[in-house]
Order: sequence, then C-alpha cells, then structure tokens
Amino acid sequence: MNRLQLSSLAIGVAAFIAACGSPPNLRPQDKSPQIRTLGKQKAPDQNKLPIILSDPLTPDPEKALDNYRKILDLAPDEAMRAETMRRMADLQVQVDDATGGTGESEKLLAESIKLYRQLIEERPNDPNNDRVLYQLARAYQNAGQPEQSVATLTELTARYPDSPLNGDAHFRRAELLFRLGNYAEAEKEYRYVMGLAAATPFFEPSQYKYGWSLFKQSKFDDALPVFFAILDRELPPGELQDVEASLNAVSQGKADLAKDSLRVTSLTFAVMGGGPAMNQYFASHPEPRFYPLLYTALGEMFLDKLRYTDAAGAFAAFNERHPGHPSSPQFQARVIEVYKQGGFNDLVAREKERYVNAYAPGAPYWAGATPSAEVMTALRGHLEDLAKHYHAFAQQDPQANQAAYLVAAGWYRRILDIFPSDPRAPEINYLQAEALEDGGKLFDAAREFSRTAYDYPPHARAPDAAYAAVLAYHRNVETIPAPQKNDALRVAIDASLKMVDTFPAHPQALAVLTRTARDLYDIGAQAEAVTTAQRVLAYAPPPTPEQRRIVQGVLGDSYFAQKDYPKAEVAYADLLKLTPADDPLRANVIEQLAASIYKQAEAARAAGDLKLAAQGFLRVGQVTPQASIRDTADYDAAAALIGLQDWGNAAVVLEGLRNRNSLRGSGWPLETDVDKKLALVYVKDNKPVDAAAAYRRIAARVTEAPEVRREAGWQAAKLFDDAKRPADAIKAYEFYVGAFPSPLEPAVEARRRLADLYRAKPDPYRALFWLRDLVAADDRAGNQRTERTRVLAAQAALDIGRAAAADAARIRLSLPVERSLPMRKDAVENAIQALEKAASYNYAETTTAAAYELGMVYQSFAKALMDSERPRNLAGEELEQYNLLLEEQSLPFEEKAIQAHETNLKRVGQGLWDPAIAGSVAALGALSPAKYGKRETGAEVYESLK
Repeated sequence: MNRLQLSSLAIGVAAFIAACGSPPNLRPQDKSPQIRTLGKQKAPDQNKLPIILSDPLTPDPEKALDNYRKILDLAPDEAMRAETMRRMADLQVQVDDATGGTGESEKLLAESIKLYRQLIEERPNDPNNDRVLYQLARAYQNAGQPEQSVATLTELTARYPDSPLNGDAHFRRAELLFRLGNYAEAEKEYRYVMGLAAATPFFEPSQYKYGWSLFKQSKFDDALPVFFAILDRELPPGELQDVEASLNAVSQGKADLAKDSLRVTSLTFAVMGGGPAMNQYFASHPEPRFYPLLYTALGEMFLDKLRYTDAAGAFAAFNERHPGHPSSPQFQARVIEVYKQGGFNDLVAREKERYVNAYAPGAPYWAGATPSAEVMTALRGHLEDLAKHYHAFAQQDPQANQAAYLVAAGWYRRILDIFPSDPRAPEINYLQAEALEDGGKLFDAAREFSRTAYDYPPHARAPDAAYAAVLAYHRNVETIPAPQKNDALRVAIDASLKMVDTFPAHPQALAVLTRTARDLYDIGAQAEAVTTAQRVLAYAPPPTPEQRRIVQGVLGDSYFAQKDYPKAEVAYADLLKLTPADDPLRANVIEQLAASIYKQAEAARAAGDLKLAAQGFLRVGQVTPQASIRDTADYDAAAALIGLQDWGNAAVVLEGLRNRNSLRGSGWPLETDVDKKLALVYVKDNKPVDAAAAYRRIAARVTEAPEVRREAGWQAAKLFDDAKRPADAIKAYEFYVGAFPSPLEPAVEARRRLADLYRAKPDPYRALFWLRDLVAADDRAGNQRTERTRVLAAQAALDIGRAAAADAARIRLSLPVERSLPMRKDAVENAIQALEKAASYNYAETTTAAAYELGMVYQSFAKALMDSERPRNLAGEELEQYNLLLEEQSLPFEEKAIQAHETNLKRVGQGLWDPAIAGSVAALGALSPAKYGKRETGAEVYESLK
C-alpha cells in the first residue's frame, strides 16, 4: 500500500472513530448504594461496589472493536496505536458495564486488562496513564478482582497525586476496601475524600461511609460525631424529640440519609450499652442540639426489638442526665408505658412512683411553678395505681408483705393531700385506714377510720368506719407496752361509747358496749364497768346469752385483778358451768380458772412452802387438764419436788410431762428443760442408763448450744460405758466423735474407748478402724494436739503395728513360694511402717515396745523362711542346698531383729527398764546365745553397748 492509500485509510479510520462516539467521560458517575438500601441493613452493602459508567455505547460496539483491531493491524504510529488500544479497552469495559457479567464480557474484560497493562508497560511516562490506571481499576473491579482494583487505584493516587481523577480514585478505593472488610484503610480513604470538601461530589457518601468504617472498627467515640454532623446538617433546626416528625421535616432527597444516620447512631449507643452508655458518652462529649431525639430514637429502636428493659433504660437515661428538662415528664411517661407493654408490673409501679416523686406539686422540678394539667391528671392516676398495686401485692401474702400495706397507705394519703376535694375522698380515706390497719399501724388506722366516720358529710360507709375505728383501737391496745396500755384502752373505750351513741342501731353496738364493760374493768374503772354492764343488761334488744356470760365474767376478772385468787377460782368455776362444752369461749374460761389455781401455787412457792406449791401446780392439771399452762404447771411442780429432793416423784411428773408431749414430736417448748431436769433427777436417783438416754436426747438436739450438746454427748457415752452397756456406749461415742471432733482431746479419748469396746466385742476390724482414725485425727490436728492426744496416738499406732505384725505372722510361706512370699513381705512391710510410726512419737513406753515388736517381726520372718514348705521334688543334696539357701536368706532378717532388740538394750544404760526391754533381752539371748545368752539381765552387764 502506498503512502497516499495509507493516509486515506488513516483519515477514514479517524472519521469512523468519530462516528462511533466521543471519548468516554473521565469522571465516573456515582453509583454507591443508596442510603435507603443501607438503612435496611446492619452495615453498607458489602457485596456490590458502584459500577463506574462510561458514555453510552455506540450503536454497534462489535463493529467498532473490529475497526480498532484493523487499525492496529495497519501498524500506525505510536500515538495512534496507544489511543486505539485505550479506546478498545474502554469500549470493552463499556460493553461489560452494559451487558453485565456474561461469559463474553469476561473475555472482553480480560482483553481490556491486558491492553491497559500493555499501555502502561510500553508508555510508562505517558501523561494520560492516570486515566489508563483508573480504567484498569474499573476493569479489575468488573472482573471480580477487587484486590487488584485496590492496588491499581493505589498506584494511580501515588503516581498522579495531582490528577483530576485523584479524588474519585480515593473514593472508589475506599468503597472497595470497605467491601473487602478492610475498614481501617477504608477509613483513611473516606477521610481523604472528605478533606476535598466541595471539590468532590462524594463528600456526603464518604462522610456517611466514613462513620460506618469507624463503627465497624468499634471506634464508637469517633463514629458518633460523624453521624451527629450529618444529622445536624440534614435535620430541621432546633431541639428535637419526636423521631417521626423530625424525619418528615427532612428534605425528600436527604430523608433516607438522615433516617439511616439516626438509626446507626442508635445502633452505636446500643452496642456501647444503651441509655447508660449514652449518658456516659455525653459526660465527656458535647451534646448535639437534637440530643432528646437521640434518646427517643434509641428507646424506640429497643422497643421495636421488644427489648423492653433496654428501651426503658434509654428513656430513663434522659431524665437521669436532664432531670429538669421540660420534656422530663414525657420521658418518664415513656418509661412507664414501655414497662407496661412488657408486662413488668413491679417496674411499672417503681417508675410511677418515680413520676409522682419527681413531678408532684411542690417537687423541686417545678421550682415553685404550678404543675401542668396534663401532669396533674397523670399524677392522680399514678397515685391510685400505686396505692392499688401495693395493696394488692400485700394481700397476696399479708404476713410476708406487711410492709407493702404501709406503702399503699402512704399513696392513699398522698391522694388526699394533693386532691383534698376529690369526690372519692371518703372512700380513699377508708382504704387508707384499712391499709394502715393491715400494715400494723393500728392507732393511725383507727384515727383515719374515725376521720372517715365523723369528718365528712354523711355517707354510706360512715357507720362501718366508726366500728372499724373501735376495732382498730382495741387491736392497738394489744400492741401497747403495759405502762401505756390503760391510756390506749381509754381511747378505745371513748371511741366505743361515741360509736354506740352516734350509731345506736349499728348491728355491733351491743357487742361493742359489752366489750366496753370489760375494758373499763381492765383500766381499773370498776364503777364505770358496772354501769356499762348494767346498760348492756338493760339494752333493747336484750343481750345474747354469750353477752351475758361476758358481763358475768367481769366479776371473775375483778377478783383476779385484785389478786384474790381463791375467789377468782370460785367465780371462774361458776362461769364454766354456764359455758356450753362446744362454746369456743369455754377454753378461755378454763384458762382463767387454771390461771387462778396456778397463781395460788405461785403464792405458796413465794412463801417458801414447796410442798403446798407442788400440790397447787399439780392441781392445775387435775382440775383443768386441757389448759395451755398445764405443762408449765407440771414443770414448776417438778421443780418444787426437786427442791424437796423428792427425786422419785419429780421423775414421775417429768416423765408424765414428756410422755404427754411425745405425740407432738420434737420441739415442744419445755422439751429441752425437761430432759435436763430428768438427767439430773436420774443421776441423783442412781439410774445411769435413764440419765444417759436423757443426755443422748440433749446431745442430738440441734437447737441446743454447741457446748451443751457436746457435754451432754460425753456424759451419755460415759454413763452408758460405766453402766456396762457396750452397744449403747459404742453408739454414743461414735455420735460424739462425728458431732464434736473439736476439742481434740476428748474426741481422741472417745476413739480410744471405741477401739477398746470393739476389741472386747470382739470386732477387730472396727477396733483397728478407730485406732487408725485416732492416729489420723492427731496427725491433722496441728496446734490442737496435746500431750495426752500424742500419747494416745502413740499407743494406737503401737496397737496398729502389733495387729499388722500378727497379720504378717499368720501368712505361712507355702508352695508355690512365689505367691506366698510377696504376700508375707507386704504384710511385714506394713507392720514395720506402723511400728516405726509408733516409735516416732518418742515416748519411752511405746518406743521400747515398738522396738521389741519390730525385732519380733524380723525374727518371725526369718523363722518363717526357715519353716517354709520345701519343694516336694527335692531330696538329698538338693534339699540340703535348698535349706542352706533359706538359711542364708533368713540371716539378714535375724540380724535386723538383733539390731532392733539391741536398740532397746541400749536404753538400759539410760536408766530404762520395762517389759519390752526385758523381752528384747530374752529375744537376744535366743537369737545370739553366744553373745547374750550367758549375761545377766541387769543393766550394768550391758555397758559395752552404750
């Protein structure tokens, strides 16, 4: 082809290129996720980054690509070739943008990437390489290679910091890093873009995503100011509280941004710990102008998730930080409503109480101002709800929840104080009095009942309130200390008379008057009591038989009050005849009759006449056997008999008292004292077994003082032991050791005695058990050990060693010897350890005995070797050699036996001589007759052994 033809072709290609469209726009369009989409997720969409769009495709991109390839085939100049390659690569990326991820587009992207890389390699200093790098990053992104895209954008910003694509590159790199989860690097890139301010269209999305990057790294303190800035810019001016109204006031294009920024702010505070965390944050950071909105949004977010306590905590946190804010009552109302929605009745009550205390008239919140009508309406409802809540709670378990009655009464009182003209005031006053009464404030209750009855215009509950006041005053009398009781009773009497005079037709008027007669006697006004009693008898309608008996009872009570007990006894005996057997008051008459007899016995005792006193106390049970004081009377009778040293009759009375109460089980009031007195009486009457049984009961009773139980347990064991009742003694000692391991010494003595008792049964296994337990108890006692416990432990260890030696001696060395010999050796070793333990206490008696026993263990083992069973197939010379072998094996043990006995022999020179040393001397004479057999046994003979 000639030059003219080439030039024509180049012009044609250039025209074709121009026809295919203008070069792609170098500033890509922003396709980051919409705020609305992000707002529905926990974080921005990490699965898709913005697609960077180019200019619209040419009508036939494939044809355009074919033409570009033909230009390259013509080998144009370097500038033309580079431009053609760029246009091919750009067009292929555009095709991928339009078609989106088909197999063909993947091929085109790969070719574009190759062309971009080739351009950069061939023309590294081309000033347009910033555009090539930008498009290469775009191709990598479309090809699903975000890491390479990030690296390419990094290269672009590093090499071309002044490029007009620099800001876009930083934003795209931030988006890719965010998608890859590299929030720390994304944070830096978003911050860079934000630094460009008005020079970039990506400031707002960068600001939003910058906050998310911080949030993803748990940099909550840094993230919150970012979202605050967005909200401050987008929300309407002023202090805001209503979430929906505030967001509705945001411009339509920014509504989603504001909504999602508010949501992520709430989410941030939720992650930090909810309302308390928000308060903690604002304690060290300035609050934005819309801070009430933040508390509201956080609470509503928790509420949407049914996290009621967290939601309430958010609303409550506002009031904690801003207790004097004008919206404080509204926030407290939200707290109440949230708990109500969640069904937390107790918390609802608590928050209502907080509302009342904070916003009642006169509260510091109002600073002297008058509460609003809205608050007063809420207060009235909350006050009654609180009163009813605590009243109902108390009624669920009146004894356990008695204090709640008083709380309820306090709320009723506050209703009356704050709303004195309330149309339901008499009813509220009556409820207050009831709550006070059930709460144990009887006098206050009576006063409020009286106020309800007499201080309001006539109303239906007035008569009942008057009667309730009388009952409350009477109940209050029962709680008053004796010195003030008459004064309190006088108040009850006056209230009773006022009730009868004001409401004579009340169904309980005659009953009240009857009781008043008795009450007047109780305060010592006998003349008024008589007058009132006569009024009862003359009342119309007439008194019932029961009321007549009550009035007649005044006579008996008068005698009793005057301490004329014989006449009182006669009076109560007559009254008892008038009282039917099934009358519930009969028991009271019996009690008074019993008390009259008992008082006579008390007088005899006070006069020093114990015999008459005993007879009088016993007469209580004879005349009124069912009286509640009979047990006390019998006990006092026994005490009088003990004072007379009449042990036999005292025991009879105490046994009768105990037997009569045995059906009640344990825990009857005098049980402990009766057993103690029985133990004393039995000891004095020389009945050790019975005394031991009484002491055993005392020791087993956990209500007794520990020292009393311990002493009783020891006495029980000793008495059983002294009475030669080994089975009972064993049980008593074992109980003592188990129940009272401290102090150590008696517990060790008990173990020693248990070992002796079991050995006598005989039960050597249990005896050995207690010996071992004794040694172990002394070993672990530390500074509680005494000289006595160590002696007992040494003796027990010696006994254990002797038992182990006996066990070893019983094991015969029989065939097959490889089976019997290890058994004998193990037994010997056990015996040696036990005997060495006994010797370690360094008491002469046990040490010498242990040495003797140790020598005998070795001696016995040597003899067992010599006496062991010979193999049956040995005879003649073989048997003789076997015997020599056994003799050689036994000699070391004989030497050990000699050494053990010689340790005892050396003690002769120390001035010691006891049966164990004597035994060792005898054993040495047998073991080594040549050395010891001809010596005398005196200590002076063995000087050479010192």
